Amino acid sequence: MTYRLALLPAAEVVRRRDELIALCAQAFGGPPWHEPPLGAVRTVDRLLDSAARKDDFCAAAAYAEEGTDDGTGDADAALLGFAAGWTDTALSGDEPFFELAELVVAPGSQGRGIGRALHDGLLVVGSPGPALLMTLDVPELTDRYARWGWTVVDRRRPAKEQRDYVVMRHA
Repeated sequence: MTYRLALLPAAEVVRRRDELIALCAQAFGGPPWHEPPLGAVRTVDRLLDSAARKDDFCAAAAYAEEGTDDGTGDADAALLGFAAGWTDTALSGDEPFFELAELVVAPGSQGRGIGRALHDGLLVVGSPGPALLMTLDVPELTDRYARWGWTVVDRRRPAKEQRDYVVMRHA
């Protein structure tokens, strides 16, 4: 199956809330996340709250080639993956960095380069300089991001979390 990428304005991301929840529930329900379905709702609603507040919010989606292009993505095509980010100080503490806030690919579409394409596209659009992300501290994720040019700069256990996370930087 082939795919295509599309940049999505914040309003289109908000309109596609249910699709994003379904995608996140699929992707985060299994390893290494093991999130309950409500976790997908929280993830998407946090993302949408940020989208509404950030002038530099940017998002990219990967769609199956089937469907009809409506100029903002494919209305009929399956959503295979999604990435979003914005400038923030939440991970750095003081200096503004572009934050790769979300990168998710449907389990059945993983291993086809979709995640890497979304990652690279979003960094080109959103980040003229260094970027940060926070992810679970598990080799499956940290090794992948290291292959993509990221380095671990901090380890954290956020409040109310029972798992360890890493903050990674991309120069």
